[in-house]
Amino acid sequence: MQLIVLLGLGFTVVSCRGPSVSRISEAQKRTVDVVFEIDLNQEVYQASSYGKPPQMAVWIANPDDQSIRTVMVTYHAGACDWGGQVERAVALPYWVSYYNRQTGTSGPPTKEHPAPDAVTYATPKTHLTVVTRVPEGSCWNYFIEVNVSGDFNADFPKQPKNGHTDRDGNGQPSLVYGGSIEAVREAVSQPTVLGHTDQYEPTSKLTEGTGGLTTALELLKSMKVFCR
Repeated sequence: MQLIVLLGLGFTVVSCRGPSVSRISEAQKRTVDVVFEIDLNQEVYQASSYGKPPQMAVWIANPDDQSIRTVMVTYHAGACDWGGQVERAVALPYWVSYYNRQTGTSGPPTKEHPAPDAVTYATPKTHLTVVTRVPEGSCWNYFIEVNVSGDFNADFPKQPKNGHTDRDGNGQPSLVYGGSIEAVREAVSQPTVLGHTDQYEPTSKLTEGTGGLTTALELLKSMKVFCR
């Protein structure tokens, strides 16, 4: 079996050994927990213009049946509740593109139609652990998107650039990490950078690489994805 991770500009194919055909039905009767453990760098986001923790989303996608599952999304983005401040459509746009496919919707969640409470989490300040249960032996692509507002730098400035205005106060765009994992106990996967989105407009495509990003690369101290 092979997993295909969509990068926006192309595909990365990662091998993933699954159960034999004769064992699929039996294996899918059992389940495995996929665990995401993420440590945040508090000093980095506190140094941004607003000093607020980043918005985050974690989701998985099954390349066999094309199913998508949001594991978690932070409250502000998931409930469209920005505390009276401007709504930030560019906060987690890559997750939104998958969420739309998952739910048959268009655009980010709204106050009238928020993401389900079951996947909406308080914004973590130092650490996040989330768990999702999947059939044993199944293979998944996983994604982690993170974005802190107001982390401007020379390449992603606060002032207008090339006719664009950062009306959402975004600064450096969201950064997306990802990988693949087979749902067998004790499996471990290390997320890697897939790319970033856009400072000014929500997009469903990723720009490969990390050009121009500085502190955004330091937001997450460590990440670990494993099965138990």
